[in-house]
Amino acid sequence: MTLFEINMSRNLPAVKSCNSLVFFDLETTGLPAFHSPKITELSFCAVERNQFLHGQPKQVPRVTNRLNLCIYPSRLVDPEATNKTKLDNYNLEHQSKFDEDVFSVIFSFLNRLKKPICLIAHNGFRFDFPILRSEIAKLEKELPEEIFCADSLLIFRKLQRPSPNSEFVIEDITISTVEFPLVPTPVNPFQLINEKTPEKKKPNKLNLTRNTEVKCRKRLTFRLEDVYERVYGQKPATSHVAEADVIALLLSAIATPTEFLNAVDCDSVPFTSIKKCW
Repeated sequence: MTLFEINMSRNLPAVKSCNSLVFFDLETTGLPAFHSPKITELSFCAVERNQFLHGQPKQVPRVTNRLNLCIYPSRLVDPEATNKTKLDNYNLEHQSKFDEDVFSVIFSFLNRLKKPICLIAHNGFRFDFPILRSEIAKLEKELPEEIFCADSLLIFRKLQRPSPNSEFVIEDITISTVEFPLVPTPVNPFQLINEKTPEKKKPNKLNLTRNTEVKCRKRLTFRLEDVYERVYGQKPATSHVAEADVIALLLSAIATPTEFLNAVDCDSVPFTSIKKCW
């Protein structure tokens, strides 16, 4: 990574050592703000710790374990979700529901991995983990306590913090004002009443010339596609497909494996501590 400094010490002490990293993504019927979302697709890609540490940028490690499932959600898929994921109630009609069989497949997949295990999802603390926990709790089941989880969005906020000399900033960016109109400075009415009152000169941001630049506040975004683009200089070929998003997340993380793994070890929490969303 050339544009962004890594803001994480290589010698960061580990709270726990996760032996298996499981990159994880969900597609759902919609957003939690509008209804209780149900899973339509899930994907896991598990990488053993040493395989990840010795990985190469933009290369999926040779040894991985993967699980991809499509799920019939038993509720209407929002049109906006269908537009993004290309999943709807018609093409999911013959898929199984999130039942005990699905849970058993997930449990068996995770249980055969070397523990401790850490599930890693982008915006996972606010989306993926609470939804998965809710689906599992509905069946009165739980994943083992030795399974942890970490949110890659929070990790990349640390790892991709702009360097002081970078043109990229968290809040302020410089923009060209070629298209801005020229507007005359408004007259102060109190200036007309008292001619002896000295004119208070205020900078007029709208009275600009073609060579003027102005500072405009803008937040650096950390959507997965933005994180990936900052690492590799291009957006992922595919988005909003669970398996493709998992691979994009894995490749973004493996570009700086030591720093990412240190953050995972420090910031992960037990999966059982995640609150259900419905």
